[in-house]
Amino acid sequence: MANQTDLAHRSNGRIEAVQEREPVVPVVDVYESGDELLLLVDVPGATNEGIDVRLDKGQLTILAKRREDAPGSQLMAEYRPSDYLRVFSVPQGIDPSKIDAQLSSGVLRLRLPKSESVKPRRIEVKQG
Repeated sequence: MANQTDLAHRSNGRIEAVQEREPVVPVVDVYESGDELLLLVDVPGATNEGIDVRLDKGQLTILAKRREDAPGSQLMAEYRPSDYLRVFSVPQGIDPSKIDAQLSSGVLRLRLPKSESVKPRRIEVKQG
């Protein structure tokens, strides 16, 4: 029983804090056409393996981890090690099975295709 009391006094009822890298909000350009939403997300230093894109309950979450393996020894650092995090509310009518993500030169290109039911369509008028 004394050991349990000692542990309670030592921990003061607090859960141990874990160091995490501070997230940075990436710059994003959003475009809309009749067929899709296009997001261009600036994530310099991220790799394909370090990017996690999820669509859940109408929220698109983009998490990108910067790599830290730089060649040579560091002479100066102007930013803290951090990751990118951005969350968007996605309108209904996006087809989640057709979302496409590509990373090129530090820019993540996300294509969110609209489902056929929300795309604008032209109604043909027939002779009556």
